[in-house]
Amino acid sequence: MLRGVEQGDRMRTGKLAEAALKRSVLRQLDTDRSVSTERYGADCAVLPQKSGRLSVYTAVSAVPGFEHRPELLVTAAVNNLAAGGAEPEALTVHALVPADYEEAALKKDIRRIAAAARHSGMEVLCGHTEVSEAVNRPLYQITGIGSVKSEDCRAQEKLRPGDALVMTKWIALAGTAALAERYEEELGKRFPFPLIDRAKEYEGLMSVAREARAVTRFGVCAMHDLSQGGIFGALWEMAERAGAGLEVDLKKIPVKQETIEICEYFDINPYNLYSAGSLLVGTNQPEALIAELSGLGIFAAVIGRVTEGNDRIIRNGEDVRFLDRPQQEEWYRRIGK
Repeated sequence: MLRGVEQGDRMRTGKLAEAALKRSVLRQLDTDRSVSTERYGADCAVLPQKSGRLSVYTAVSAVPGFEHRPELLVTAAVNNLAAGGAEPEALTVHALVPADYEEAALKKDIRRIAAAARHSGMEVLCGHTEVSEAVNRPLYQITGIGSVKSEDCRAQEKLRPGDALVMTKWIALAGTAALAERYEEELGKRFPFPLIDRAKEYEGLMSVAREARAVTRFGVCAMHDLSQGGIFGALWEMAERAGAGLEVDLKKIPVKQETIEICEYFDINPYNLYSAGSLLVGTNQPEALIAELSGLGIFAAVIGRVTEGNDRIIRNGEDVRFLDRPQQEEWYRRIGK
């Protein structure tokens, strides 16, 4: 056990706990070249180039509930880059596969990744593939590479007191789709199949690239794409990075009825469930931004505001509570053990 690490800080499946991430990873990073190494609450690192543009890097290796769909790692990488204000350009693929994994299956996985990259306008630069006893199923890691003009970089924008918090689409879209896909037969004994089919279709809403581009064109805004830990995790990470407080109205957080029904069935908290497909934005022009997004057919709503100090408050009618530090992703806590 590391000196100074309490037993309560044991590793858990999913995102590394905040304290462990800061202590054992981020504080160990040191570079003189980058505009920003990856920091807590930011999923990209930015490196200046002689051309005057900034290269933006991100890495992803897990999409909860879609472990059998490596192409969705491309979507996750694109989301991180887009939320950092960058245009996705290329990616690298690194794969570890067990000895009993068939070559035909590996070929199919790589084809899916390459097709997803082409669909996102990205080139696959290179990769490394290794057969390893360290894994019992294929493990893929995507390193996404994008770029942005230095004057247009939004990757380092922070929340500011007085900003409104705008959220696009609905929470837990990806998690709901994963549950509906994996447990379709079981859910079919409880719910009508049209409800399950609608939930499965949420997979098609997992990209935030369009809304992130719209926000970047709109003006100076802070952005964070929802992923592991859901909306509550994203709110905490965004506020922690800015050293700001916030006040959020739980009833204003958009959620689909299919998500409510399926999460209640599995006793899952949708506010902590994997939520790829939604973008959280801090802006001082919420009405104009929502109108801009609406013109593109993208639903968005104000869910709260940024405040002075460090209090992070969730209101639910007359009930008021403080936002907790990010908990373990609900998929891993309830399903993926």
